[in-house]
Amino acid sequence: MMREILLQLAQYDQWANRRYVERLEGLVEDVLDAPASGSFPSLRATLLHIRDAENVWWCRINGLPYRWPASPEQGIRSLLVCSERLGELVENATEMDLGRVVEYHDLKGNIHRRTVWSMLLHCFNHSTQHRGQLITQLRILGVDDIPSNDLVAYQHTLV
Repeated sequence: MMREILLQLAQYDQWANRRYVERLEGLVEDVLDAPASGSFPSLRATLLHIRDAENVWWCRINGLPYRWPASPEQGIRSLLVCSERLGELVENATEMDLGRVVEYHDLKGNIHRRTVWSMLLHCFNHSTQHRGQLITQLRILGVDDIPSNDLVAYQHTLV
């Protein structure tokens, strides 16, 4: 059952990230980098933070070294690669894989031990939080036609 829940969250994450990337690609570069208060100073910075975090969690789960930021690439579409990798990870995982305990270092060097499922749950929740901040930033900048970020909106597409 855990795999099914995480698979839906992974697919939702890809759906929501794709919607925001496509909406933001329709804006001029100046708007992407315009100051808009939030956890990060601009739309681009917020979206790239989601990318960087998704990359770090994927690397941690796979026992791979990671960089922060994930890439010097500033194109917002680079987020989609990270979302797709997380989706593939969940698609290919068994319940046993999801219950595996992983030891990793956080960005400050502290050691933690977590199950794969809890790492994924955190990652998807973290991305949702920052997509919510994108909504506020878009409104601050006067941008309309803001994509829905709700899980239930994604679930309605499945029916």
